Amino acid sequence: MKTKIQNALVPILAVAIALLIGAGIIAYLGENPLNAYYYLFKGAFVGDRAIARTLLEATPMIFTGLSVLFAFKAGMFNIGGQGQVIMGGLAAAAVGAFVQNIGINNLFVVLILSGLAGFAWAAIAGYLKAKLGVHEVISTIMLNYIAMSFEQYALNYPLKEGGIMGPSPQTPPVMLASRLPQLLPSTKEALNVGFILAIIAAIVVWYIFEKTILGYEIKAVGHNPTAAENAGVNVARITALSLGIAGILAALGGAERILGGVGQYTYRQGIMASYGFDGIAVALLGKNSPVGAVLAAILFACLRVGGRAMQFNTTIPSQIVIILQSIIILLIAAENMFKFFLERKKVSE
Repeated sequence: MKTKIQNALVPILAVAIALLIGAGIIAYLGENPLNAYYYLFKGAFVGDRAIARTLLEATPMIFTGLSVLFAFKAGMFNIGGQGQVIMGGLAAAAVGAFVQNIGINNLFVVLILSGLAGFAWAAIAGYLKAKLGVHEVISTIMLNYIAMSFEQYALNYPLKEGGIMGPSPQTPPVMLASRLPQLLPSTKEALNVGFILAIIAAIVVWYIFEKTILGYEIKAVGHNPTAAENAGVNVARITALSLGIAGILAALGGAERILGGVGQYTYRQGIMASYGFDGIAVALLGKNSPVGAVLAAILFACLRVGGRAMQFNTTIPSQIVIILQSIIILLIAAENMFKFFLERKKVSE
């Protein structure tokens, strides 16, 4: 119980300290920190439109945060979330916009195919790790670059609206049967059922790790692969499967951007932003907990959405939000480093 309380306090303290440091920077810039933070949180949470924007921004980060923590549980660092997000989004756009059969471009079928695209992409790194010992950090980074290049090719050639001579590098809109229903259509924001799916995904991930044999085996491999193998766990299978499932989660985040209407139901350049990399920060701040990942994603979304409102109402640049996020991540990382050095000290004594 004491350890759980400490784990919950660490991210809270990290956020509090980051806000205090940010307040100092804001004061140095000549603004009132309380006034600035008022506009920040008002812009993120006051009113239906503000809440819709925040939850919409949080949705892909929940998926990618879950993806990173799923791999973490197996002792792996999934840097490839960005590539998996891209592949999931491209699969959703390709099937949802170009396949005419209503049975195939059905929403559930498109989501399944998008998840499979992410699974296949991430499983490449999983296979290389399991069979050849290739470190997942290296392979997933390389797969990110391949996915980004493939994205440019797909948007400018086979998936481009109007063919190669079309007006801009984007896909046609996905068909009505493939679109995620809107949650708050009156706000004219694109908040969609994808947020509900992200919450369901968090519950499923929690259930896997807390209630299933698969979750136990994944955690066993993450803690000590040699001991897990001696206990009869197929380490190679668990390694590849864990990264594959992580790929599914990230890919669903990419599919939500397309099927939810964020870019008018099209895949456009830049629509995936840096959500795959944001998942790393979300998992770290959430202390590798599904509930923590949801809360961390909402916090980061609050900073981004509220940061734009703060910039509009004050002279403070929105880049202050990036500074706050960076400080939070540094404090979380520092906490882990302190634990590492303290444990080494105890061993040496």
